[in-house]
Amino acid sequence: MGFDYQRAVMLQRILSERVLAELDSFPRIDPSRIRSVAGVDASYRGGVQVGSAVLMDYRAKMPLAYTCLTSKPPIPYVPGLLAFREAPVYIKALHRLPAKPDIILVDGHGLSHPRAFGIATHIGLVLSTPSIGVAKKPLYGEVEEVNGRKLVRAHGRIVGEVVETNQGSEIYVSIGYLIRLEDAVEVVRHLMEPGLKLPLPIHLADNYSRSKCIKELRL
Repeated sequence: MGFDYQRAVMLQRILSERVLAELDSFPRIDPSRIRSVAGVDASYRGGVQVGSAVLMDYRAKMPLAYTCLTSKPPIPYVPGLLAFREAPVYIKALHRLPAKPDIILVDGHGLSHPRAFGIATHIGLVLSTPSIGVAKKPLYGEVEEVNGRKLVRAHGRIVGEVVETNQGSEIYVSIGYLIRLEDAVEVVRHLMEPGLKLPLPIHLADNYSRSKCIKELRL
């Protein structure tokens, strides 16, 4: 049986209602208590999806472990349904890490999504783990300038922020799951390094999926 796109959209709408209802009760995260974070990303080679997850020490910003695996993309790329294409391989890669991260950073969006259920929210909800969406381009929502901050409003809520990187470019940080926006932005800022367009865990996951994983998997 083929992929049911209408059912996927309906599922996103149903689950996003639950997440938005919980939004104000998401706990604050004390940065001093964060031990490890993970970044996930994927690349494609000859029709094969290569997913990678990197576990990183949060304070030292040093990689602790990485995993990679291949999969056949379950569906083509469809705007708004990226989670159904890439989340399965990310979740499998995360399960293979030697320890569960305190926070997951995803190359993509969270609540700043047409149905408030982007890939970062999808993964965070499935794994019951705080998650953050980080993207180089906007997907959904209006930017409002408030006290010098560029906040992203969607679905009647502030769900993201436009953050300037060390390079002077902008990235779009959004709430995924179980994290407040202020904490998500603080985590992302801490993990940015000079010359990088995305936080270090995602950058390393991207590099691994394109180099080390391809060599190890002999693709």
